[in-house]
Amino acid sequence: MKNFLKNTLFLLFLTLIIINRPKVTYAILEGIKLWKNSVFPSVFPLMILSDFALSTSIINVISNTIGKPFSKIFKLSKQSSYVFLLSALSGSPTNAKYIKDLLSHQYIEKKEAEKLLAMTYLYNPILILNISSFLPVKIGIYLIVTNILINIIIGIINRNNKINYTPIIKLEPQKFSLVESINKALNVSMLILGSIITFIALISLIPIKHPLISGIFEITNGITSLKNYDFTLKYNLIFISIMLSFGGLSIITQIKSIFINDKLNYSLFYKSRIIHLILFILISLIYLKCFL
Repeated sequence: MKNFLKNTLFLLFLTLIIINRPKVTYAILEGIKLWKNSVFPSVFPLMILSDFALSTSIINVISNTIGKPFSKIFKLSKQSSYVFLLSALSGSPTNAKYIKDLLSHQYIEKKEAEKLLAMTYLYNPILILNISSFLPVKIGIYLIVTNILINIIIGIINRNNKINYTPIIKLEPQKFSLVESINKALNVSMLILGSIITFIALISLIPIKHPLISGIFEITNGITSLKNYDFTLKYNLIFISIMLSFGGLSIITQIKSIFINDKLNYSLFYKSRIIHLILFILISLIYLKCFL
């Protein structure tokens, strides 16, 4: 039965791609354009910097500055504060790269990585402002601040998930190789590109067109497509809140590709996305009622 379904899906997608070849080709080119103009410039240099950071004492500086209260509030190791801070600046899926770095060097264990991943589902502030540029700037700022706040709340909700961690640890600087770092950053960037164009191509095959459907597959494409519809500010904000909470299959696939050899349990991550969705919609409704 399983093989029959796979064969049927293969024949279905093959037929759709052949019939809709111009649409698929256009979608792939648009995906490459989106990656080239928005995603790659914001992600690639930060991945290089994350490798370089491991060769410095910056993680210890951050851990010693905000690590102690962070550890007490969220019941995570002090060095996890470094991941949250940089994730707030660079977003997903770069957060997965920071977590992967600490996990690979055994600075954190798998359970802590899962807990940290659930509360660092953030977005690059510049990217958010760019893709929501059709809305007032204050809305973009609201989205950035609210998303950070909700991740903090999720961290507090999940704080009692038991993990083993070392509250106090001094990290030894790692050897940095620019060539190796560029190679790893390019590999991750290519995975991101492949994910984006795959899901944007799939969107082009779906006959029903709606930003939410696009956003389920690829969030950047979903949010930017809102400008092509005559929605009120209220609906735009609600739709963006839903898309930011879920993040899209594209980003989830990118995150999983970074942890492909680590076999993480994603149940806490998915539960946190549901909490994220409920909180984002409630806060957005209150914001609309009180301030707009």
